Amino acid sequence: MKNILTVFKKEIDRVFKDKRLVITLFILPGLFIFLVYNFIGTAIENMQEGDQTEIAIVNPTDAFENIYQDGEDNYDTNLKIREVFSEDVDEYKGLIDEEEWNLLIIFPEDLETYDGSADNPEVVFYSNPKDGAIAIDRFSQYLLAYDQQLRLGLFGNTSFMDINFDESSISEREMIGTVMSSLLPMLVIMFLFSGAMSIGPESIAGEKERNTISTLLITPIKRSELAIGKILSLSALSLLSSLSSFIGIIFSLPALLNLESQSLSVFSINDYLLIFFVLATTIFVIIGIVSVISAYARTLKEATTYITPIYIITIIVSITTMFSTGSNTNVLAYLIPIYNAVQSLVGIMTFTENIGIFVLVTALSNFVYMIGFVYILNQMFNNEQIMFNK
Repeated sequence: MKNILTVFKKEIDRVFKDKRLVITLFILPGLFIFLVYNFIGTAIENMQEGDQTEIAIVNPTDAFENIYQDGEDNYDTNLKIREVFSEDVDEYKGLIDEEEWNLLIIFPEDLETYDGSADNPEVVFYSNPKDGAIAIDRFSQYLLAYDQQLRLGLFGNTSFMDINFDESSISEREMIGTVMSSLLPMLVIMFLFSGAMSIGPESIAGEKERNTISTLLITPIKRSELAIGKILSLSALSLLSSLSSFIGIIFSLPALLNLESQSLSVFSINDYLLIFFVLATTIFVIIGIVSVISAYARTLKEATTYITPIYIITIIVSITTMFSTGSNTNVLAYLIPIYNAVQSLVGIMTFTENIGIFVLVTALSNFVYMIGFVYILNQMFNNEQIMFNK
């Protein structure tokens, strides 16, 4: 145990005595994420608030005005609508061609006096394809509603059935949890792996390249103690690094996703403790993978090259949260490394029933994987051909 603590302290001192490493590993990631995500969220919000839709309508009717005014109450946009005359059509078409106006809607005169005996009256939408799509989509819906109203008045009720679209109720807590669970697990796992990549290869492959690993191997210390000390110290450092990113993500996601500032309060202390527990056990698996690959590699560059494909696979696994509506309920799925952490995080954030059982299975399986990686790393440390191969 004493030797394990010695190796652990050596790795910790290597990082914390280097001020540049402390700043780049523990301070900059969270601060950078917080500033960038907040900037993106604020910029998107300002764009939405400042996005003015300019629409000109020729011969609008009172009924149509009532329909689109009621519809626009559901949107938080800056809408500018101007009633113009037939002689202004060419002028506004020119403004639209020059991208200074969004949409021109031309109603025929005496539209509401149509009796159904001649050709249907034609309503013209004139827009610039670059910036008129949103306005066309919304006002075409209003026009369909207006058309249905006119047909009902002209021909009577000709429909066979009424269709009512109803939705089940969902609490604000569940909604916020679902939104955050689609993005947060992916980001957390990515930063967890990137933190491990930033220090893991240097600790093993870097020492092999500098021939300093031989000094450790000839000391009176068991190779298993060396392997355990390396994995525990690197796991602790990676976890601290990822926590910086996690805090930055947590405090910036509400701004990025345009959620209420109180959205963080939907998660309880127990939820945050479970999240930390999942991260703490998952980092053992990630560091185990990085350590074994670093021990096999001959140089730091070679280790990074070998680790990159694993990192890409991890990202692909993490992205699955963006295409799901909840966590996997099959307990066997929580035996799969990395995937179990992603699903556990989703389950915590979506308040899945019995999530504690899934988190426990995740933790136990991750500890088993850690023991396996310690064994493999120990065997590699005992293999001189691997450790001294140039």
